[in-house]
Amino acid sequence: MFVISGDIVQNSTTTRLDSIQFLRGAAALLVIAFHFRQYLNNVYTQKDLGDLLFGLGEVGVDIFFVISGFIITYSTANKDKNSPLEFSIKRFFRLYPVFIITLTFLIYFDFTYNSTITQLVKSYLLIPNDYNFIGPWYGYNINLPAWTLTYEVLFYSIFLVALSINHKYRSIISCLLIVVICCSAQLYFRGYLQIDAITRDDGGDAFVRNFTFISNPIIYDFIYGMLIAEVFMRVKYSLLTKRSVQVLLVCSFWLSLAFIISGWNRGAGADRWGLFSFVLVGSLVLITKVRDIRFSSFWILMGEMSYSLYINHMIVKKLSGIYLRDFGIYQGNGGVPLFIILMILTFIISYITYNFIEKPCVRIGHSLSEKIRARMVA
Repeated sequence: MFVISGDIVQNSTTTRLDSIQFLRGAAALLVIAFHFRQYLNNVYTQKDLGDLLFGLGEVGVDIFFVISGFIITYSTANKDKNSPLEFSIKRFFRLYPVFIITLTFLIYFDFTYNSTITQLVKSYLLIPNDYNFIGPWYGYNINLPAWTLTYEVLFYSIFLVALSINHKYRSIISCLLIVVICCSAQLYFRGYLQIDAITRDDGGDAFVRNFTFISNPIIYDFIYGMLIAEVFMRVKYSLLTKRSVQVLLVCSFWLSLAFIISGWNRGAGADRWGLFSFVLVGSLVLITKVRDIRFSSFWILMGEMSYSLYINHMIVKKLSGIYLRDFGIYQGNGGVPLFIILMILTFIISYITYNFIEKPCVRIGHSLSEKIRARMVA
């Protein structure tokens, strides 16, 4: 998985980015295993084997959100290469092409799902399908995992505003805007404030309620990521090399992992898994700033492919259930063979979309932003 040496490193750019890739890969695989776990239940002597092994896999979403807050803050450190327009272009090409193409693929081949025009429009616009459903999911997306992209886009939009106001204080401004917007929306839609991301709203069918998700405090997870990034960029190496600090960080990492595995205070949001994810991500990235921790190429690849893995896995699950059922792999609920087959198919499809859609589109986004920057300079 990863190897820790005794070496102190002064400029471990590759290592510290690898720690994020490792976490992204682990988060993606956790979510995938969570959604595939049903095929391990009611098959073996341990009837709830899937739930027992992967029932906590949802924590991957909170880890993703914290990592996203970190990455967006850290990657925009260079003011000259991150104007509001450049930021918007790079984020659009990073997120939307893969999402739109895979969603269209799912809709075209899933003949069992009768989508309404409203559901289609909402899904493409990343607006949750049912604002009366339990938050933070609010009826999901036609491609189920894409419900999280709604919050990603919301965060990007807020960060864009902060970036436009003041680059140096973009994190502080973003944090303030997130809190103000979320709290204001809660008072408007709900009439009171709450930190719990699990919401149950039923306030009629007014058009504005399509944006109830703005009031969900799961967006506070991104604040954790921004805080980690600011500490990471500002903390002195001399502090992190102190034995007491390193012991604290190592213990924090393993304790946060233990709390997650224990199931104590389980659930989405800043006061539950978001808090544990904050400690988990923060401790690891700070450790790897000064410690030579080597992650295997497998985890680096999983991290690089994490978005494709995440966005594709439920498409694989859905379409496999339609087109592969006659092969007999679903007999007796499938078990380990079906679980592994779906994992393999998810990797294959994701490897294709990563290499032929995701990477080229990211390059296009960067190329366009560089051209815009060159024209502005000229």
